[in-house]
Amino acid sequence: MANEITGNIFKYTIDTEDPRHKNGFIAIGSESIVYKGKRIKKTNDKTDNHPSDDEMLRFPCVLKFKQKYMTINGTRVDKLREFKENELKIFDKLRECRSVVRIDDVIEDLGDFEYICQYFQEGYGIIDNRRYFCVVEEYIEGWNLDEYCREVKWELRQWKELSDAKRYPVNYNEFDLEKKASIKKSYNYKAIISYQNQILRFMQNLCDIMWYVTEQKKILHLDIKPENIMVTKNGNEIVLIDFGRSIVTTDLQPYANIELSHVDYSVNEDPPEAQYQYGTLGYAAPECYYQATSNSQYPFSTKHNQGKLSIESDIFSFGATFWECLNIFELTTSSESFSKNSHDFYRDNMLMDDVYCNRDLSCTSKIYHEKLEEIIKKCTRARTNDFTNTHNKNYYHSYKEISNDITDALNSLPTIDKKENVKANNYFKLCGGFLAVAAAILIIAWIYRGRAFSINNARWNSLTATYTETKIEQLKSLSDDMISLAIKGSGDINDTYKKIAEFTYIDGDISDKEAEMLVDLLQKINDNKQLPQRIDEIMKYANTRQFKPVSEQIVRFDGAVDSIGYRFAKAIYNLEVASKVSDNDVLSAYALLEDYQKNINTGNDEFHNAATKLKHCLDNYESVKIIADSKGEDVHNFTFFQN
Repeated sequence: MANEITGNIFKYTIDTEDPRHKNGFIAIGSESIVYKGKRIKKTNDKTDNHPSDDEMLRFPCVLKFKQKYMTINGTRVDKLREFKENELKIFDKLRECRSVVRIDDVIEDLGDFEYICQYFQEGYGIIDNRRYFCVVEEYIEGWNLDEYCREVKWELRQWKELSDAKRYPVNYNEFDLEKKASIKKSYNYKAIISYQNQILRFMQNLCDIMWYVTEQKKILHLDIKPENIMVTKNGNEIVLIDFGRSIVTTDLQPYANIELSHVDYSVNEDPPEAQYQYGTLGYAAPECYYQATSNSQYPFSTKHNQGKLSIESDIFSFGATFWECLNIFELTTSSESFSKNSHDFYRDNMLMDDVYCNRDLSCTSKIYHEKLEEIIKKCTRARTNDFTNTHNKNYYHSYKEISNDITDALNSLPTIDKKENVKANNYFKLCGGFLAVAAAILIIAWIYRGRAFSINNARWNSLTATYTETKIEQLKSLSDDMISLAIKGSGDINDTYKKIAEFTYIDGDISDKEAEMLVDLLQKINDNKQLPQRIDEIMKYANTRQFKPVSEQIVRFDGAVDSIGYRFAKAIYNLEVASKVSDNDVLSAYALLEDYQKNINTGNDEFHNAATKLKHCLDNYESVKIIADSKGEDVHNFTFFQN
């Protein structure tokens, strides 16, 4: 028994040293077992039984072990011949595309290689030359799209290391209550907008890839799903993998006819013998699903065109993938079934016409752009007799169409209503030349302000959709423009400030730069009536590590405002920023904490973080001694606040 596979130029071995892929295992599917491998250049140059420098050079690769023969519906199928006649030729056609995974080698004869796979559903399986051949693919450093969404962006799955060198997934439904609460808190406006922008970029990238694959090279993928889309670790680009079900079409016949067998939908799917569909359940288009046997019910209302697969079939899978990415947080946190196994969730809950098709965003965040729902619905629309007819505009027939709509959703801007102004016409008729000129000036000014307001709103939508803390100067400049226009009458001042402030409050984490921006705006607005409430809001939402610089901003209102938030800011400033701390500063701060302790006792603890910060400012020997002396107590016996 050997642990190396010999190819034409390289030798290959399973990489058991990567901590992310214990025992080298990546995945197991209906037709292949996938491991991370090492590629080693073959050489005969050895001295003293030591490997040469070439043999010491090892590069990562993917070893995809595929069964040579499979029995499907009672028929023995030569999968090796099928692979060479179809999939291998497809990879050759797509080799020049760097966004499609590459095949580096195909090893039909594994020789003496044997490896025990521990991940079969019914115990162990042996990978050897009798049963398998090996396809060597390039290794994409990163995650598949499902892993990226669940693990990287939302942390809805973690991995537990076991003593037997296996990794065990711990899904959201197994998290403790504290961890679940923390994750739900992270699902806020800024995070959702950032995530939406990233997913849109991925989908645009996927449109470009699929346009090349399908519309240029005439290849239907027919298994688009998150697990077959890799997200690279460096650069967050995507790479399309797994063309095992792909079919080449032609200009004359731009579709594939698949002979679909009959299945019993009342029995749980167990690939490949009892598979319901050509592709993957949950993502495959309705026309990919097999006919039902007499004792079970076909899940879709329309049965025509079954087995006739086209670009619209892949577009349905594209839309289903897009839909899952945008819904994945709610699906995972609301459904234990989806959290543990999305395949079972789709089979048990969505394999019915009215929910499988026409997918929408009704169960996810309202923050997502409304046009995204239109795109997803159009991709996954229930089938009609003419859904493949390019004149039927209820369906997409090209990835360029989808890409254009995604671009429009991301970059759409409000337009100015250029309807005729009735008041202006009356002014011209009634008042003659002088009044006409005056009215024209007013109208131009009104249109200018309206245009500027619309442009600023568009800039706001664009900026907040991609906002990170590195764009704070852009946010400050734009917010200043919006408030200036509101002061001049283009928009409500309070609504405009509230919109800006709530964007900074949304994750409960105001930085010093954001506090500086809000204080600048409040000084510009100069509304003493609203000022106390707005200062209090800033102190409630301030980052706990930023109270010192935030307090520096707020004390700029010295003498103009008196509120509990302002008093906390002033006290923190006096103890942390002022050049000299007086006894009175210490005693005033302590008195503020005493008063606030009464609020806590009545259940009001809105300024908990600020009070904690102030307590830490006083929690030193010098300050405690001042407080103890004022109360006539010995400093060593003095008890500070415990809450």
